[in-house]
Amino acid sequence: MPLFRSLLVFALALPLGACAQSDVPRKPPRLLTNEQGCSITIDNQPTNPYQDPSPMDRACIGPYQLELPQNYYYNQKGPEHDGSFALALEYPSLEPFKPGERINLTVDVSVRSVTIRYSYVDRVTPQEVLRRAYTAREGREDDPSASLRGRIVGEPLHGLVPYYVDMDKVRSYYQGKGYREDAPVMRADLWHTDWFVARDASGEISQIIKCTPREITESGVEYRDGKMVKKKVYGFAECGQTFIIEELSTVVDVNYPREGLANWQRMEARARALLIDNISRKRASSPSMQTEPAGRENNTSRQPVRWDKQALPVSALDSTGVSAAG
Repeated sequence: MPLFRSLLVFALALPLGACAQSDVPRKPPRLLTNEQGCSITIDNQPTNPYQDPSPMDRACIGPYQLELPQNYYYNQKGPEHDGSFALALEYPSLEPFKPGERINLTVDVSVRSVTIRYSYVDRVTPQEVLRRAYTAREGREDDPSASLRGRIVGEPLHGLVPYYVDMDKVRSYYQGKGYREDAPVMRADLWHTDWFVARDASGEISQIIKCTPREITESGVEYRDGKMVKKKVYGFAECGQTFIIEELSTVVDVNYPREGLANWQRMEARARALLIDNISRKRASSPSMQTEPAGRENNTSRQPVRWDKQALPVSALDSTGVSAAG
């Protein structure tokens, strides 16, 4: 009898609870505008990352407004509450994960993720940002791991020039500064990376890739049923690739498993195309640039431009309506 009474009370309370929940005021959408005048609308409402096809969502990179399905975003929900965002693709296909596949992120999904971040630069040139990535900062000029000149130049690999970390020099340098032998900076696997450099036709560095050093031979990953997954070992080898899209004054950072180094040009082409081909709007004084109002687009009427997996990096913006001059 007491059990029946409890169930009865619970059953009667359900509609009351539903009524109370429906009375909770919904947070109104919030317009978010960055320093360059690009605006997006933050809904402040729960989203369904499992919706298929995934609805479109917008994000800002400086004055440029990017429009992609939500499952392209790192969280598969669109920009964060402050407008920040990253993209995540699956390795090696470089296609987006299935809607909802990155929710409750597993280690296996994490290790086969290719993460893309775009940073708009307007206080210095993009070239200066890139230069800082391979130039020793003040106070570290003598650190053999902090610049190209203190590294071991290797034979060209995948069209790149390797600059391997010289751990003998590194250990000697830090011993001279009083570091203990067991300090993390003395270990290749905890602190250091090998660098790989690409140069343009004029000989200038066009991008730099920093990877888990060659001393670490264990990749940390394996394939099961055609999917990359984490091996039952400590850590995994990865790379971080940095280059610029000069015409958009944007620095691009791409992170991926180390075996992807051989496909660094595909990584660059994909990251470029995702931004260039999917710019929906640029804030500008010219009326011809005002193509549509800013905001969040919760529909599936527009899909991102498909990329040619064999294509070379995009070098012009003619197809987007944005001139090379930006």
